Amino acid sequence: MRRMWLLISLGLLLATGFSRADVLDADSPVNPLLESVSTALHDAGFDVAYNLNVPKVANTEPRRPRLGALADLPPLRLPLTPELLEWEAAFARGEIGALAWLPGSVAAPVLEESPDFAQFHDVWLDASAQERVFISWHVEDAQLIESLRTALSNGRAVGIRPQQVEQAGRLYATAGQRFVVDTEAARDYAGAVTEFQLLGEQLRRGSASVLNPESRDARRLSSREPEVFLKEGLGDEFEASTIPEIIVPGGIAFGEDAVFKNELVQLIFESDRLWLQDAGGQRFSLPAEDVGTWKASFDFAARSEIIGSDAVVDIDERSRVRISSALEDTDAGVELIRIDTEPFKYVQRLDVRKSVIIDTEVNFFVRDAYTEFATEYEVRFLQADSVRIARTQAAVVYRYESATQVVEHVDIWGPDGFRLKGRTDFEGLGSSTANAARHAAWVALFRSALNGELDFSRGRYEFMKVDKAGRSTPSRL
Repeated sequence: MRRMWLLISLGLLLATGFSRADVLDADSPVNPLLESVSTALHDAGFDVAYNLNVPKVANTEPRRPRLGALADLPPLRLPLTPELLEWEAAFARGEIGALAWLPGSVAAPVLEESPDFAQFHDVWLDASAQERVFISWHVEDAQLIESLRTALSNGRAVGIRPQQVEQAGRLYATAGQRFVVDTEAARDYAGAVTEFQLLGEQLRRGSASVLNPESRDARRLSSREPEVFLKEGLGDEFEASTIPEIIVPGGIAFGEDAVFKNELVQLIFESDRLWLQDAGGQRFSLPAEDVGTWKASFDFAARSEIIGSDAVVDIDERSRVRISSALEDTDAGVELIRIDTEPFKYVQRLDVRKSVIIDTEVNFFVRDAYTEFATEYEVRFLQADSVRIARTQAAVVYRYESATQVVEHVDIWGPDGFRLKGRTDFEGLGSSTANAARHAAWVALFRSALNGELDFSRGRYEFMKVDKAGRSTPSRL
């Protein structure tokens, strides 16, 4: 009896060990969806990796196909326009394929075993972003995909293989989790699709990313940007700046997240309009705007998060223009360059070197059937002290209301604030910079969509395709 108990115990231990053997990096943070199907995938001939970029996975050739997630594509990191266009182009050339997967708890109650695309897409958009899983694979691995689909659908989920570029693009653009099938063919793929470029790359030492911010490409891109800084480094009325380099940047910086006075859960783009929707499904129209301006604002918000900078535009002492790459050659960018030149036109005899316009608060609220916003912003005048730290000598505070399109002068602060009285055209300064408040509001709204506070899925595909191109950005004024 004792011997039988030992055998049973050993068998349980072996079974427990075997159930984890199909996960190549069991010591990585668990991905619940991958964990839930790891055994079924193992039986279907697939290994699972929670993180395909950990060294012991990235540095080994796949003996069996692997389904896994990538370190630089975490959950809720939805594709941006360049990724979408690159992915669709590769799909159109027949180089890669796609499988979209919904967990059974979401799909089973409403989807048939083999749904058509329209039916699947409706349920896909109704699901939370975290539950929308998109799997990319190399075309040479096509014979593996039916067994993958069967394993994923084994009482747990429903998947669909889109047949057309637009079908695939719509699912890709709104996927909250992006997995890839890691094989020898996938690693050899020479295209520029993000998922495949990251295969076989290991995490940099001491980092959760494979990307090198000091690479030649990264330096080339950042060289065209304004100096990287967060506007909080400028301090405020009660706390002075403590960042020495802050004397270099000036211009305009937007860094606020939107604050919602009502419980709003979705951002929707439809018929060239933006809407906010509450949990009950009621929609509230946002103020009208040029769609190119919206797209430029979205791209700036995304770029700002990637490089950790609030800087929009800066014009140096030689009149050379530096602008965020997201706003380059757009009408919004050209207008913000104009606004950056305005402050000194309305202020006389103030001993400062720089002006900077920053947002300090952006509120969205429902009024009747519409959503309006109010932006508080400051026009600051800076001067360097003896150790070249930029100090705000004077600041003018304004509040812009979208409902009335009126900008109100509400305050002055700073050690030289008193010098502005009698020397400043406050009304002219406010009118000339008011549109900065509109741009700041759109950036704040899209930050909320990018950080997951708002689900921006409905209309996202069409929005990613908006052409924001406008007037050319001048290199010098």
